[in-house]
Amino acid sequence: MSLTLEHRWEHALIAATVAASTNGSGQSRLGRTAIQKLLYFMNILGVPMRYNFDIHHYGPFCSSVMHDVEWLLADSVIEDCSQESRYSLYVPGESWQELAKQYQQPLEQFREPIQQVCRALSDRSPRELELIATLDFAFRWVRAGVGNGPWKTLTIEKFKSIKKEKFDDAEIDTSYDSLVRAGLIEG
Repeated sequence: MSLTLEHRWEHALIAATVAASTNGSGQSRLGRTAIQKLLYFMNILGVPMRYNFDIHHYGPFCSSVMHDVEWLLADSVIEDCSQESRYSLYVPGESWQELAKQYQQPLEQFREPIQQVCRALSDRSPRELELIATLDFAFRWVRAGVGNGPWKTLTIEKFKSIKKEKFDDAEIDTSYDSLVRAGLIEG
């Protein structure tokens, strides 16, 4: 099948994220929440994109990502193989390789951070992704406003103001420490 619609870099990035998150058997755990969070972390790691993430119910979110996912579905670049309409499970579609060829150079240039994020996060549950992405978002918000820390205490306070009692203290603390060990945020 040939591409019908006009595409841009962000479309290739989403499709590459779907492809990198699909295991060798063609199975995926990459749904609507996960794709948002993986792109959020790629943005943090410096992968260029025109997406702006704001905090929403399930953590950092960009409505343009969902619009672009629908665009890719319409052109068979990705497919939704979920059995239930309230969930999505994205896999590469029959037009993925054609789009990959059009964006071969930038996809190769940013292959490492794309694969790094997908390897580290694509198997995480939507709940886990919501937790770590919201913690990261809270850290960046606090750091931009406060300047000197203490980062962990202030970040967790901000996180709790967003998420209320959805996550227990042990989950929050463990996830914060894992983000520090991963070098994404400061302790």
